[in-house]
Amino acid sequence: MARWKLTDSHYLAVPGTEWEYKETNRETNRQARKVYEVPVYLNPKDSADWNYPRDEAIIVSNKFDPAYPRDIVFRGTPTPDMEPLDDEAQAVSDAERSKWIHPIEALNMTYSESRLSEFERNIAELMAKGVPKASGPMPSLSLSGVDPAAFERMQQQIATLMEQNAKLENKLAAATTNSPVRRL
Repeated sequence: MARWKLTDSHYLAVPGTEWEYKETNRETNRQARKVYEVPVYLNPKDSADWNYPRDEAIIVSNKFDPAYPRDIVFRGTPTPDMEPLDDEAQAVSDAERSKWIHPIEALNMTYSESRLSEFERNIAELMAKGVPKASGPMPSLSLSGVDPAAFERMQQQIATLMEQNAKLENKLAAATTNSPVRRL
């Protein structure tokens, strides 16, 4: 059993973490229910997420061990933002290190941004096909690459674009109502 300490925020595939969607048919009054496996968000800066509050830490492992019942068991591979706590974890991390994309090689992206980009491409592919893709668990994802200031700037830019779009739509609507209409 390998154990890691999270050094930054992660989305991890933890067995048993599900989201349920219910929909009731108005005609038949029958309920359709779908259950989706979703990743769990863990933030080591949030004391509510700590499974070892005395150490102010989140410890995860790849298998359940009765010696460490508070460890969060996840499926998938470790990320660069997981600190190995034992020799087995170090060996697993070393084996995965070659698969970690270096930020410079990923066109100015951090590891987390590259994983998010890959996840977005998968979603777009699924939406284009309209068929759910049978795949393994979602890869472990660290959020250390998300810059809060850059995210805030992006939100402001989107708000400005939405405002400009609304003005253009209003101008277009006014222009079409003021133009003469040909009647047959």
